[in-house]
Amino acid sequence: MTIKRSPPVTARLSWWAWIWWYFLEQVCYAWITGCYRFRSWGARRVPRHGPVLLVSNHQSFLDPIILGVAGHHRPFYAMARSTLFRNPFFAWLIRSLRAIPIDQTTADMPAIRRCIQVMKEGGCLLIFPEGARTEVGTTTSFAPGTMVLIRRARPTVVPVAVEGAQHIWPRGRSVPKLRGRIAAMYGAPIPADELLDQPVEEVLKRLERQIESMRRELARRLSH
Repeated sequence: MTIKRSPPVTARLSWWAWIWWYFLEQVCYAWITGCYRFRSWGARRVPRHGPVLLVSNHQSFLDPIILGVAGHHRPFYAMARSTLFRNPFFAWLIRSLRAIPIDQTTADMPAIRRCIQVMKEGGCLLIFPEGARTEVGTTTSFAPGTMVLIRRARPTVVPVAVEGAQHIWPRGRSVPKLRGRIAAMYGAPIPADELLDQPVEEVLKRLERQIESMRRELARRLSH
């Protein structure tokens, strides 16, 4: 099945896009705080202006919603696998929230270029460098494509951890559970130049270890 491509992106949001984002953010805030006692730490670490790359672990379909609520002061674009765009209504919905489809079976350079364009124009982009939702909850290896985005766009990189979402909406389950606990944590911003001075493998491991450490801290806090 051919997936319709998104139109060219721009980091500048129209007035209706701002209203739509914040309307849905309020709806989702009421949902995840009421059902899942959602909490977050460090969201104000995300710069309000300039190119930003949010690098997060990936536990469930809830992750973009969680981070949209936690970092509501900075709307973002997000990479999303192209198969999510097969349903026309859902495709319209996530496109309206600035999802960028990417074909994970190929080196999808047009999608990568759109992501770079977003950040070069001063926008914020969310990626899940694990490539797929975890099956066990822990953070798995990051794909090297992360460094392509950092090298080409030179954004401020903000590590992000999500915890609890995998238990609420694990892989193989068609709908989320109605109860549970979820949380998010943002690490300190990292200038791109600091990462570009290091080998790719070291950068990926650094981000992976930091995000997993934050995830474990969230698990500890949620257990109390």
